[in-house]
Amino acid sequence: MYKIPDKYFFRLHHVRPRFKNDVEEVLLYVATSISEMEALPKKDFKKILNDVLFKFKKNSTSTQKTIDNWRTEISALFAFIQESDTTSFSGKMAIRLADNQYLDEFFNYFLYSFQYPGGHIKSQNVVNQIKHGVKFKPCSFILSLLIEAEKLTGKPFSITAEELTQCAYYDLRVTRDGRSPNDVAKIIIKNRKDKLKYDHKYDQLKSTSGNFPSKGDVNRYAGDILDYMVLANLLNHKGTGYYYYLNKEALTAINFHLKNSSWFSEYDGFYDKPTIETSDITKIETNWFDFVNSFDEIEAFSPQLNKQEEENISKLIQEYYTRLKGDKKVPTKIIGDYGESLILAHEYLRTKEKSKRQHLINKIPTPLGVGYDIQSIEIESKKRYIEVKTTKSKKALMNNRFKLTPNEWDTAETVGKNYFIYYLVVNENSKNIFVINDPVSEYNKGHLKIDKNLVVEFSKKSGQWQKLIEIQN
Repeated sequence: MYKIPDKYFFRLHHVRPRFKNDVEEVLLYVATSISEMEALPKKDFKKILNDVLFKFKKNSTSTQKTIDNWRTEISALFAFIQESDTTSFSGKMAIRLADNQYLDEFFNYFLYSFQYPGGHIKSQNVVNQIKHGVKFKPCSFILSLLIEAEKLTGKPFSITAEELTQCAYYDLRVTRDGRSPNDVAKIIIKNRKDKLKYDHKYDQLKSTSGNFPSKGDVNRYAGDILDYMVLANLLNHKGTGYYYYLNKEALTAINFHLKNSSWFSEYDGFYDKPTIETSDITKIETNWFDFVNSFDEIEAFSPQLNKQEEENISKLIQEYYTRLKGDKKVPTKIIGDYGESLILAHEYLRTKEKSKRQHLINKIPTPLGVGYDIQSIEIESKKRYIEVKTTKSKKALMNNRFKLTPNEWDTAETVGKNYFIYYLVVNENSKNIFVINDPVSEYNKGHLKIDKNLVVEFSKKSGQWQKLIEIQN
């Protein structure tokens, strides 16, 4: 039996959202709803957010307490809300997710700033972590652990939530004293070799943490972080017991996490104090949420075409430019944004057999601000102006909401029947597009709902689902 000695046992924890099974859809829904909200008095902001949460799926029958818990969990763990002394307003985390709907990118930002201690837990729990000397960033530690274990074994390595919990997460020799990922990897490998089991006895949980979770809670906190790393596309998992291993296709993001550190340092001055007032920790809580929302665009976290996709799209575009324009030079930056590049290739392939005007299909540079992303063609002589909205997640989502800008809506009114919205939904198993032609007309027919912030909600009557046309090797 492997057991953490009592004097080193300390249970790390964080907010566990009650909607974890629906976390991707809930976050998309809420981010899209609140991202354009103006700064409001805290009570007014809370009321509007409550109304938003009541409208999600079956929440209309939920109690006020349930909705309050949801709101607290979303704001605490995912930093969707920032505050001044008297007002609340939407944070950059919510705005970024609402604008691009890339869930893997969102969870990378979340994990990049996530640490113990952090403002995602109550102030008295922050005090408890500081008193026990905890300073721990789980994401970079887990990535390093898997890399070190692979070096030691000479083959890809995977871990379970149980192994992470018992060998690192609840052990102050790791979270306080800095025991290295390499040393933890050696412990896990030895425990497997010796066929040791892990101690889940209730007595162990009575030690220094002062917390008394049920047996079912023991591995959940480490398991949460591993699951969020899967949603960030940093890890994959396999097996009924969930063995987590590195996603080698995400090396750019993995390396960024490992080579670039972030740390909220405003707790650091409390570690040497003999006493810590909870009120002093509470005073800097606002600074924590400002910190989490402080990161500008990190290119490494943006969704990337895989090498095969990028190569195929480049060849396809080169073929058309050479054949149709006699120009061997593909315009710069024609491959770039994930969703737009996939739609660009889709448009070439959609018109391949019936038109010789593919040279008119182009991605429009963002600075031009024309209100659409891609200029394409109809089979006849008309043009097609396409605004691309992309949702990217690990699983199939039922999300049917996205944001438009005032400029995009104005362009849709001006262009009319030649304006299209391509809502591209990408998950592990499929890529599909919901095509909305002339959204202004669909809105006037009652097929689209649009609120004052230009959040669009579509239904089956609004357009048609189509499968993304991809290059076949």
